[in-house]
This record gives sequence, structure tokens and C-alpha cells, in this order.
Amino acid sequence: MTVTDTQNKILEAVKTIVDEQISKSSGPTVQVGTVAEEPSGYKCIVNIQGTEKTCTLPEHLHDWISKDDIVYVSDIYGTGSDLVVTGSSGSTRGQTLVINDEKKGKLISGVTKFEADDKTLTDNQLIVK
Repeated sequence: MTVTDTQNKILEAVKTIVDEQISKSSGPTVQVGTVAEEPSGYKCIVNIQGTEKTCTLPEHLHDWISKDDIVYVSDIYGTGSDLVVTGSSGSTRGQTLVINDEKKGKLISGVTKFEADDKTLTDNQLIVK
């Protein structure tokens, strides 16, 4: 075997090792799921493709995310070890309130839960008279 052949074999082996490592590594991903139960503090259980996963619910979403909401979940490292709810795209519940700005011609706000007299969030019907 010539020196060139040996060098080519070494380069081929290194390429094989590098390709294998690249295939094992992954970056952040985003999945869509449904909140399976009422969030508790920073803990949010989300059903993603039939599997319930424990996710972190950032503080700014505590009043906005609730059971049956459809949420975006970011897998920060691409390993499934650190899942974070990053937002909501709506709810599977019928009781929601959406605010439309007719001048802007778009939806500008909304809520999926209503606050009861005891300050808890409920699915109670909101009746506008």
C-alpha cells in the first residue's frame, strides 16, 4: 500500500467518524401539542403525538396557557431533555374570547380562560349583554 493509499484510508476513516457524530447531533426543534392538564407554576404537561411530556412554562405565559390549549414546544437542545412551552396557537375548548380590531382588519387579542370571583381561572361562559 502506498503512502497516498494510507492517507486516503485515514481520511476516509475520519470522514466516517465525523459523519456518524453529525448524524447523532441535532439542534433545537419545535413541536405542537395540547396541554393535558392545568399547568402548575413552571410545570406544564403537554401531549405531543400521543405522549405526555413535562415542559417548562415560562413565567410570562402562566396566565395565558391552560388545559386544552394548543401550544408550541421548543426542544432547546434537540435531545428531549429540556422542553419549553413558547406560545399558544389557540385552544380546543369552545369557550374563548377573541378581540378583532376592525380598523386594522385583524385579531389583536384573546383569552381562553376567564377569572372567577375567587380569582381562579375557569371555563365559565362569558355573557355579554
